[in-house]
Amino acid sequence: MYNKTVMKKLSTGFTLIEVMIVVSLIVIIALVLLFGMNPLQQFFRGYDTVRKTDLAKLKNAFENYYNDHDCYPDKSILTQCGSNALDPYLDKVPCDPNTKEPYEIYLLPADSSCPQKFAIYANLSSTVDVRGDLITYCPDTAAVYSTDMNYTEVIKGCSGQELCQTIYGCRNGACVVVALDSVPSCSPNSCDPNCGVDCTKKNRRGAYTNECREI
Repeated sequence: MYNKTVMKKLSTGFTLIEVMIVVSLIVIIALVLLFGMNPLQQFFRGYDTVRKTDLAKLKNAFENYYNDHDCYPDKSILTQCGSNALDPYLDKVPCDPNTKEPYEIYLLPADSSCPQKFAIYANLSSTVDVRGDLITYCPDTAAVYSTDMNYTEVIKGCSGQELCQTIYGCRNGACVVVALDSVPSCSPNSCDPNCGVDCTKKNRRGAYTNECREI
């Protein structure tokens, strides 16, 4: 009788422990999935998917418009988001899916009645979208632009910063071009063709002190 009671308790206790272990594992897995997926980020990504699709549609419409008119549309066209102002090139001018505001646009030449370059920007909600880190000085921003719009012009359009296309830096004691229409990968650097520093300067060990070093 005693042995049966003990065995029953052991059996019941072991079963209870098993259940607790299984429940704990389920809770842990659920928490991992919850935080791994990050519901808020998933929600933001939904908006960003729409924004990227909108940008692609606008680029296609602008290029088709240019083929017919030898100019890109006026910047006021995007302020009419929700309308058919771009018809027949686009049925409906898209608005930002969250704010319902028009997308930003930058045209060149500025204030021209016949723009020859364009860049259109969307502010991304997701802070983990790698595409949002592609434009220097414009974090969490995606863009589409005409093929002849260079990188520095794209940056100026969203940041307002005037950048030089040719960037210089010291290499082996001489001032050379370290970046051309791109973000420099070394520092210090300068828009000055003379590098703005003495590239020949050395320290007591004989090493150049103003070298443009990788960053």
